[in-house]
Amino acid sequence: MAYKIAFFGAKPYDIASFDKVNEKYNYDIRYYKGHLNPNNVVLTQDTDAVCIFVNDTADAAVIDAMVNNGVKLLALRCAGFNNVDLKAAKGKLPVVRVPAYSPYAVAEYSLALMLSLNRKIHRAYWRTRDGNFSLNGLIGFDMHGKTIGIIGTGKIAKILIRLLKGFGMRILA
Repeated sequence: MAYKIAFFGAKPYDIASFDKVNEKYNYDIRYYKGHLNPNNVVLTQDTDAVCIFVNDTADAAVIDAMVNNGVKLLALRCAGFNNVDLKAAKGKLPVVRVPAYSPYAVAEYSLALMLSLNRKIHRAYWRTRDGNFSLNGLIGFDMHGKTIGIIGTGKIAKILIRLLKGFGMRILA
């Protein structure tokens, strides 16, 4: 009998990636577009594991209902777990989560957003699509030599600081 997993808040990219991995395991995966909540927790009936994301609700009532439905594991597709009542789950339902996201990916994305804002890339993209090649209102500034303030110096910030130093920026953290 195949291990049954219910995915809530499933997006097309979730389905594609998990189906690809599942080719190796042949789990019985059920995808639901809706977010887990007290009104649809019945869908976890006879499921071994439930996989949720950030907008799903796993409060005490939902956890108790999942346990009563036979769920043996709650897995989160995210690092945060503020949507899960860990006290209610303790001793009843193991909860696992993503330990961390790639700090490089987050720092690089932050830098990409900074560059996009500074160089007005989004506005330039739309103008170009419209056949408007005017530079008016699209001029940014050199980041080199500028001072930037960063609040916090965790893993992501340390990587971002290294990237920004490569741009020749002065860092206040």
